[in-house]
Amino acid sequence: MSIKEDAHAMVDQLPNDAHWDDLVRSLYQNKKITLGMTDLEVAQPELTDSDINSILGRIESSSSEPIDMRNTRNYQPGNASTLGMVAGVVAILFSFVFLPVAWIAAPVALVSGVIGLKNREEKAWVPILLSLVSVIPMVVLFIGDSGL
Repeated sequence: MSIKEDAHAMVDQLPNDAHWDDLVRSLYQNKKITLGMTDLEVAQPELTDSDINSILGRIESSSSEPIDMRNTRNYQPGNASTLGMVAGVVAILFSFVFLPVAWIAAPVALVSGVIGLKNREEKAWVPILLSLVSVIPMVVLFIGDSGL
């Protein structure tokens, strides 16, 4: 049987007043989808209504977590804030080891943070803070060398 024939057969078996939930239950009952199923449930020859309710309950509870639990929905690698954070960390690390790298990375972090603020990106203030923190060792060394 083809997928279309399987789907038609399952839909034809549903009552006339069926809802989408009934279709989803039928898909689980016929094991056409296994998302949320344990290995034991997949291996069972037939699922009971209790088994299907358990599967749907697990799926429902896993999708109801607060969106800020793992703030990955709005994360876009490569945005200005991310670039600034990387540059800021590099600036801080190299400000203690090799200053010329920090002289380049600190302004990149500062500019990226400002661009991030302008674009209203989350946590765009972090690269600005990192760039300012990386400047402190440079200023201390400059003051120490100049004798002020």
